[in-house]
Amino acid sequence: MAKKKATAAEALLEAHVQFIVEKLDGAALHALVEREVDAILRDAKRLSVNDFVSRDAVKHTVRVYAVQLQLHAGIPELVADIARRIHAHDVHERTRLGDLMPDRQLQEIVDKLLEMKDLRERLLDESVSNPVYSALAANLVYHGIKGYLLQNKLTNNIPGARAAFKLGKSMMNRAPGLEQAIEDRLKSYVEKNIRHTLAESRRSLTERFDEDAIREAVKDLWTRLKRSRVSYFLGFVGAADVEDFFVIIYEYWQQLRHTEWYVEVIDAGIDGFFDRYGETSLAELLEEIGIERDMLVKDAMRFGPKAIDGLKAKGLLEGMVRRNLEEFYASPGVAKILKA
Repeated sequence: MAKKKATAAEALLEAHVQFIVEKLDGAALHALVEREVDAILRDAKRLSVNDFVSRDAVKHTVRVYAVQLQLHAGIPELVADIARRIHAHDVHERTRLGDLMPDRQLQEIVDKLLEMKDLRERLLDESVSNPVYSALAANLVYHGIKGYLLQNKLTNNIPGARAAFKLGKSMMNRAPGLEQAIEDRLKSYVEKNIRHTLAESRRSLTERFDEDAIREAVKDLWTRLKRSRVSYFLGFVGAADVEDFFVIIYEYWQQLRHTEWYVEVIDAGIDGFFDRYGETSLAELLEEIGIERDMLVKDAMRFGPKAIDGLKAKGLLEGMVRRNLEEFYASPGVAKILKA
C-alpha cells in the first residue's frame, strides 16, 4: 500500500521540528542560549518587578508552600538521610573550628553582642531571679556557713572554742532532733536573706563581667578551642541524636507554620521587598543581587546540554517539540495561508 503523501502543513511541521532539535544541539545550543539571555536582559530593562509579578501573587504562593503544603514522609526521611551523611562525613576530621570561624569574624560578633548592653543586663536579671539560681545560691550560702563553723581553723584556735564545739556536739547527741532543728533554723535564715544575697551576686556579676572581662574570657576560650577538629565536637552527638533533633524541629515547625505570627512575618518580609524593589527594573534587581550575564549563560550550559541529551536518548525531545508546534500547523490559519 502506497504511503500517504504528506500535506504541505505536515511537511512544514517536520521541517520545523528538525530545525528546533538541531538548534538544541552542540555549538548551536550555546549560541542560542547567549542570544536568548541577551534578549531577556534587554527586555528586563523595560520591566519593573511590579510589571512582572504582584505582591499578592507572591504572598499567595509563599503561603501555599510555607503554610498549607503538607509534606509527605519522603521529605523528612530525605533530610534525615542527608543529616546522617553530613554527620558521618570525613571532612570533619580535616576541619578545625578556626577554619570555619576566622578570629576577625568572631571578634566582630562578640563586639556586636557586647554593644547590646540592655539585652545582656536583661538576661542577667532573668538568670538571677530564676528559682533554680535562687535555690543554688541558697544552697551555696548554707553549706558555706556550715563548713565555716565546723572547719574554720581560726575559730578552732580561739581558747575554749574546741571545747565549746565538743560540748555542743555532745548536747546534740543527747537531744535527738536538735541538730536537725539547728540546720532548719540556719536554712530558714539563709532563705530569708537570699534576696540580699541575690542582689549582691548580681552586683558582683555585673562588676566582674564587664565588656573587657567578657571579651577576654571569650578570647581565652576561643584560643583553646579553635584548633580542635569539628569531629571532636560531633563525637558528643550521635547520628541518631541528629535525626531526633531534626524530628523535634520538624514537628515544632509544623505547629509554628500555622500560627498567625508565622504568616504575618512572611507577609511583612514580602512587603518589605516590594516596597524597596517594586519599581526597580528586573535588570537592576539582577545587578543588585549580583547575577551577571555570563553567570546566566554558564548556568544554562551547565545544566541544559545534559537535560537535552537525556531527553534525546529516551526519544522524548522530538515529541516535546512536536507537541508545541503541531497544533499551529494543523490550524485553519496555516491551511488558509498555504491555500493562498
